[in-house]
Amino acid sequence: MKKYNVIFNCLTSIALTGLWVLCPAKAHAQENTSNSEVAITVGGLAAMLDYDIPNTEVTKGQGINVGLEYTYYFANNFGLSVGAEYQRLSATAKTESLSGAYTTTDYEQESFEFRYNMEKVVEEQKMNFVSIPVMLVYQNQQYGFYIRGGAKIGLPISAKYTTKYDMNSSGYYPQYNGELFDPEFMGFGSFDNVSGKGNSIDTKMSYIATVELGVRQPIGKGTLYGGIYLDYGLNDIAKKGSHPVVYNTNQSGVEFGSNSLLNSDQVSNLKTKAFGIKLRYSFWNF
Repeated sequence: MKKYNVIFNCLTSIALTGLWVLCPAKAHAQENTSNSEVAITVGGLAAMLDYDIPNTEVTKGQGINVGLEYTYYFANNFGLSVGAEYQRLSATAKTESLSGAYTTTDYEQESFEFRYNMEKVVEEQKMNFVSIPVMLVYQNQQYGFYIRGGAKIGLPISAKYTTKYDMNSSGYYPQYNGELFDPEFMGFGSFDNVSGKGNSIDTKMSYIATVELGVRQPIGKGTLYGGIYLDYGLNDIAKKGSHPVVYNTNQSGVEFGSNSLLNSDQVSNLKTKAFGIKLRYSFWNF
């Protein structure tokens, strides 16, 4: 997170200082003569899936968001903004060991408890959301700055993950009071460089508090806004209940499947977070 703080502070200083210098005094004093505006937005730096898994290092990811919004100014300095925004978030989880067990059936349809211990686990996750923001807007015409604050609803639309690990597994048959550590064709033993991937991570909607502040500069018939923003997810969006290792049988034995760690019982406090620089240009004022 330290590297994000350094980059964030540098970009913030450059963006705000540059835009402020570009704003002449008469532009600061310019009055808003339009009641409505339509703008495109782009933002980025850090856009992360933030969560906890025991004994796991979670590296926050980078991302970008783009959007389209409409703002109605019901007073000279105040307005209400709504829109739609695409947001990509990511993270990487690294852990030395994760264990689990669950009841399933082998290729002879006999019930047993599948036990596994994953080692040197690395999983990368990426998720795409469409967010619906509703924000209150304040802009100071005299000094050329603005503040926006409100809430967003983040709707998950797609996701993917890739995972790699080593694994030791066994099968416990309570009806015989015995545990098998082989053969490998039954999925019992030591397995190196196991990999998995998927295009599905099941999550809930994200409820997000958002704030943005910066400076504004009229350009042509529109206005350029540049500032810093923070999106902070308020709720745990994890849907648990799956196991990261899936025991699948076929005619030749066993083929392991996978689920994302984000859908396992080990994950907690899965939230969306993003911060960085945001640029906005109102291309239609009426």
